[in-house]
Amino acid sequence: MRFVLRHTDDAIARADVAMLTALGLPGGGVVSVGSTQVRVAPTDMPIPNELAIPAYAVANGAGNPGSTVDVTRIVVPAATRVVIEPGSSDTALAQRSLVSLPVAPGDHFEIGGATVTIGAVQPAAPAIVTAATSIVAGTGSGSMPRSETGTAPGVPSLLVTGLENELELLTGWLRLLTVDGGTNGEAVAGVTVSGPVGSGRSELVRAAADSLGLAVREIDLRTVTTPDRLLAVFERSVKAATPGTILFIDRLEPLLEREAGIRHQVAAVARWLLDTVAETPGVAVVVAATGPTIAADLDAADLLRRTLVISAPSLERRKALFDAAVHDPVDIDTLANATAGFSALDISTAVLDARAASEGALTTDGILAAIRVTPASLGTTSLGSTPSYGFERVANLAETKQVLTETVIWQLRDPDRFARLGIEPPRGMLLYGPPGTGKTFVVRALAKESGAAFFAVKGAELLDKWVGESERGVREVFARARAVQPSIIFFDELDALAPVRGSSTNSVTDSVVAALLTELDGISSRGTVFVIGATNRRDLIDPALLRPGRLETHLLLDLPAPESRRAFLDITTVPLATDVDLDDLVRRTDGMSFADLDGLMRRAAIAAMRDDPHASLVHPHHIDAALG
Repeated sequence: MRFVLRHTDDAIARADVAMLTALGLPGGGVVSVGSTQVRVAPTDMPIPNELAIPAYAVANGAGNPGSTVDVTRIVVPAATRVVIEPGSSDTALAQRSLVSLPVAPGDHFEIGGATVTIGAVQPAAPAIVTAATSIVAGTGSGSMPRSETGTAPGVPSLLVTGLENELELLTGWLRLLTVDGGTNGEAVAGVTVSGPVGSGRSELVRAAADSLGLAVREIDLRTVTTPDRLLAVFERSVKAATPGTILFIDRLEPLLEREAGIRHQVAAVARWLLDTVAETPGVAVVVAATGPTIAADLDAADLLRRTLVISAPSLERRKALFDAAVHDPVDIDTLANATAGFSALDISTAVLDARAASEGALTTDGILAAIRVTPASLGTTSLGSTPSYGFERVANLAETKQVLTETVIWQLRDPDRFARLGIEPPRGMLLYGPPGTGKTFVVRALAKESGAAFFAVKGAELLDKWVGESERGVREVFARARAVQPSIIFFDELDALAPVRGSSTNSVTDSVVAALLTELDGISSRGTVFVIGATNRRDLIDPALLRPGRLETHLLLDLPAPESRRAFLDITTVPLATDVDLDDLVRRTDGMSFADLDGLMRRAAIAAMRDDPHASLVHPHHIDAALG
């Protein structure tokens, strides 16, 4: 796509929203312009095909203002290390100035009154400078200092914030393997570090190595697709490893997910590497993985005897991450509550985007706006999600919302209020009532209001005919919820999952009830996890689940009263004509549930489309037709 260039004093480029959408970048991103690259953000441009670029982009070869150039979308990685030419600038100042910008060797930037020249970039160029990027002074040769075998950066990484205990543990393990002479003659190659993508695994390894004065040789397997290529990479890395080196292996799991023949060859090659390292003094291996079982998958549990698990950021760690990333006065509690399901890297990205869009100091609202458009990498998987609407979409039900606020939101946001009165907050609730009264809808809105990750489980989904599988499913749901706490687990159709014991011919349900009771009683240390069940038949649920300490708060959601039906009609997304008498419609829908009302509005809209394919309003006769 071709753009006309013009100048901007902003730190990043600006382009029209519609043009960026056509490029596939509705929220902005990185584009190639001329012989350089820039970060671009959407804005309202007076001339749609203009691209406003900063002065440094002109100097780096984007083209002169007034010229017409081709602009294409490019995907770039996050920079792990960036070399600046000797004497260019203070590295700390360069870090702050270049953060969120794409850089490549030969680029020039004006920082602190001096010209900064980029010498080299890892892992590839161009790459985005982040808060976790190490900015180092070059040697004059234009190469990366110590390249693959360089020591870890001394500048603390944002992604390691809140991992002090994990860092101490990993440092102790690596010291034992590389400095203290090993494990009493036993053959041990190293350790595994598991955690979700963006959790700070590589940064943690580098920080631990840096504290011990060890070099880190990172073995990136993104371009490795065959066992033969893997063997060649491993052989080269082992030959180059000298005492005091950590071999850091990332992205091995995709190779182990291949067909059986390839998987077995990959495991054999990896086993060779681990055997070799175990016999090499002063050298250790750290294998990064998203799950804790990679040692078993490699049949190498004897050589990788320790596994360090980095959980998804808890509420407290998210507060620490924001506190470290933002030095302006913002509401840390609000930001942490709004980022359930975010990885440490997601939080860093949101702050960087907010800083790029800001013309001054960062604000809570500015960061929240960036959070809303930042995908939660842990919340879009089985780790839970955060609903898109809150109580503003719940029609009336003032008493219901008050009970939910007191029972759930208070303890997630301000647990001290319960401690001051010497009581434990409730950890479970049961919503019951006729079908279609909005039980699921209300719970999803509650999750949004509380800022908690949300896990919705249909009762029948966990039932499995195989012995032990249903109970395992219950434990896994609670384990995932604990990983991203604060969180809410919502068991819909709870009567199907946990009926009165002894009332069913299926013995699986009795075991499931026992598993639920175990989790609800806190034996597995639930943490900030709230459990909500929903049912149309409270009498069918095993009474042991409903006593105090378990699902102790029982809330009836009955058919909506007239004022609730009116509130629903006031917030419906179906556009109603001005001649629709809402009071009359409320009277005519007596006895309807919220689901019935929603279906009524949908049928009326279809009736309007039937009359006129271009209809934009629903009129009284369309509602009459829908009511039948």
